[in-house]
Amino acid sequence: MDDSLSPIPDAIDVRESLPRPKWEVIASWIESNVESTSLDDSWTQIARDWLARLTQSLPSGYTVLESPEFLLLASDESLGTRLLRYSERARRTILKTLDGVASDEGHGKHVVLLFGDVDSYYDYVTDFYPDEGEFALSGGMFLDVGYGHFAVCPAYGDDYERVIAHELNHALLRHLPLPLWLNEGVTQVMEDVVQDSSYFMVDHEILRRHRAYWNAETIDMFWSGDSFFSPDDGQELSYHLSQVLFRNLMSDYPKAVNAILYNATFVDAGNAAFVASCKMPLASRVAQFLGNGPWAPRDNYVVPNA
Repeated sequence: MDDSLSPIPDAIDVRESLPRPKWEVIASWIESNVESTSLDDSWTQIARDWLARLTQSLPSGYTVLESPEFLLLASDESLGTRLLRYSERARRTILKTLDGVASDEGHGKHVVLLFGDVDSYYDYVTDFYPDEGEFALSGGMFLDVGYGHFAVCPAYGDDYERVIAHELNHALLRHLPLPLWLNEGVTQVMEDVVQDSSYFMVDHEILRRHRAYWNAETIDMFWSGDSFFSPDDGQELSYHLSQVLFRNLMSDYPKAVNAILYNATFVDAGNAAFVASCKMPLASRVAQFLGNGPWAPRDNYVVPNA
């Protein structure tokens, strides 16, 4: 194996018995030592070496598979091969559907970590949330740190395709300063587009729950993104409300979708982009679903980790 990490001094830490690349160190070394025409190949080779080391640190049976645009680590080669083909199709579908908005910019192939058991998944992702303590179960995460990649967990059965479509969409929108609600809204819809199926529904019960939950305080948490991590009904209702708002946008203003996605910012939850493209503030969009209320976002939200 061409070990591209070997020439880079102090490029790897080990935590939770797993190799943790120091991406800032690696990026600085590449900037000084690699020609611009070779960046994609160099980053891909570094990713291969990283995954080879990760494979050696995990329980036996893991393998690394490769396609034109992806590297995928899996404990089941047959499943991994199937999901590699799916990932290629999902990427093409998202880039075509969100043409002009979604972007595959950057160097190196997309990396997918398909863990074979829940413990290995959480041993890996906990390192990205060292101060969070316990956090909710998840089917997968896009880890936008250093070499952006996504980890997939077997916690929710075998619906891996839907998780990959979801997290890949996050990866292809990472270049945009989207508020979290809009990012999750478009991502859930794109998940359905790629899958050509949907779990989305609105009935009297879910509407009753929404109208009982949202008020001036909770809607502010929705616009800031905090409610998506709420331990109560807020998390579920936040994901659902984000999808309601995005689906209504597509229905009412289909020609404005790309402009809003391209221009929305976290600072005002995307309100200025809605006003510019739809001549209607976000508060009015929410009122269509929840009825009149204190729904207006502020204009000074702080971007996480800024």
